[in-house]
Amino acid sequence: MSTSEDIRRYRAGLLATDKYASDRQRRLKRRAFETFDQFLRHRGRTGLLPGARLLDLGAADGSFVAVARERGLEASGLDISDGVNFEHDALPADDASLDIVTASSVIEHLASPARLLAETGRVLRPGGALILVTPNWRYCMPSFFDDPTHVHPYTERSLAKLLANHGFRPVSVVPWLVKKPAWLWDLPHSFFAARYLLPFRGDAAGWIPGFLKGRSAALLALGVKPDRQER
Repeated sequence: MSTSEDIRRYRAGLLATDKYASDRQRRLKRRAFETFDQFLRHRGRTGLLPGARLLDLGAADGSFVAVARERGLEASGLDISDGVNFEHDALPADDASLDIVTASSVIEHLASPARLLAETGRVLRPGGALILVTPNWRYCMPSFFDDPTHVHPYTERSLAKLLANHGFRPVSVVPWLVKKPAWLWDLPHSFFAARYLLPFRGDAAGWIPGFLKGRSAALLALGVKPDRQER
């Protein structure tokens, strides 16, 4: 089981690599922001509107927070380098004070997500949304533990049940398809299609047509905190 110090050291090493070059990260996070907004709207939510209050968990170098602020949101971020242990600590936010909580590549690092999900439910306003991105064990099994800080895998079914068990309603789990047509999320066998029918990753060479890019073995999940009258 990885410790907070293991994760801190691993994250620090990643931030020093070319993968986390600031220009590259800002470009990727703009695409992630637009995908989150598209997903919310496709699921009947209001989207990532200017003025919305957003907290990004696992914020790393802060690129996603910077993009959200560029788009007019009141955004802040938390990472393990801020001294917050997502398995044990309270989130530094008031009850029902946030519209959106995002957590990309976070939940798979936690032996138990119970505290994080309880705290997220506390700080979200009724009708607020939690957005998660995490590997799909069903399609990344051989490589999941190549990251030594991964401790808890999920499938689309287990993640949906987890969010429902922690009081989120409704819950939607789809393939993590970045900047692709929304109808792909509604395909039968969409997870298989995302993994095997798109031949190239999203960061493939520029000469490859965009419609052939986007192969994914990850999950995108939405959990909504019910309105009070729905409880």
